[in-house]
Amino acid sequence: MKTVWYAAGKAFEESKAVRRAVFIDEQGYTEEEEFDEIDLSVPHLVLFDGETPVATGRLILSLDGTAKLGRIAVLKSYRGQHLGAEIVKKLLSKAKESGAKRAYVSAQVYAVPFYNRFGFKEYGSEYLDGRIPHIDMDMPL
Repeated sequence: MKTVWYAAGKAFEESKAVRRAVFIDEQGYTEEEEFDEIDLSVPHLVLFDGETPVATGRLILSLDGTAKLGRIAVLKSYRGQHLGAEIVKKLLSKAKESGAKRAYVSAQVYAVPFYNRFGFKEYGSEYLDGRIPHIDMDMPL
């Protein structure tokens, strides 16, 4: 598996292809719900199988020492290979390297146990993001 970090706005198409397959085609989000202006200003991590992008995530670093992990997606045919965990570990590592002291994620409720394994804890109330229930989670770095 090849790992590529794309700087803000650069080569976003690889990440976009994975997110489109997962969030739009599988989960029913619209293009407008899934893609936003933040995508053009933050780095994205993409895992490749050969030349095919198969997993992705983005990292939003704030001046206040926080990092938000998001848009973590793995193509259906690659699930079960721990690629989601690899993406989260690499995003957390990049956040720490950048000086972040706390990490956040808005997790789909079914994914809470996945994020708990990394040390994320839920806070606040469950809410709908599109049609899917989410909950905010955070952890110290």
